[in-house]
Amino acid sequence: MIRGLLIGPFSGSALEGYIARDEVIPQAESCPDKQYPEVTWDQYGIIPTNEVAVVGRCGAVKFLATAPSNLVMPAMADRIFGTDVADLQLGHALADQLWEHHGAELIAEALRVRGQAGA
Repeated sequence: MIRGLLIGPFSGSALEGYIARDEVIPQAESCPDKQYPEVTWDQYGIIPTNEVAVVGRCGAVKFLATAPSNLVMPAMADRIFGTDVADLQLGHALADQLWEHHGAELIAEALRVRGQAGA
């Protein structure tokens, strides 16, 4: 169980606002999914809230999962020179939870995108 876990749509989320205001530290960007490379994964450290966020996206389909970082020090704003292993581990757990909740929608979009590429 991940404490403070939030899973939902990316559009209209607080995370979308943090990204627009450049209040995040990119920790992993546009990593393709192993099974469905049409799906990409991004991980962010949210500076104002000391949270880690993961976004799974494919085409117009985008979902997020966030949870508080397990680290209090250093502050998220001071982690610009490298991502802590604990945040990477939390990111993997968040991605697993996001996939459990919204994997079917991401797969469906990946197959749709794949079908369009073959047309």
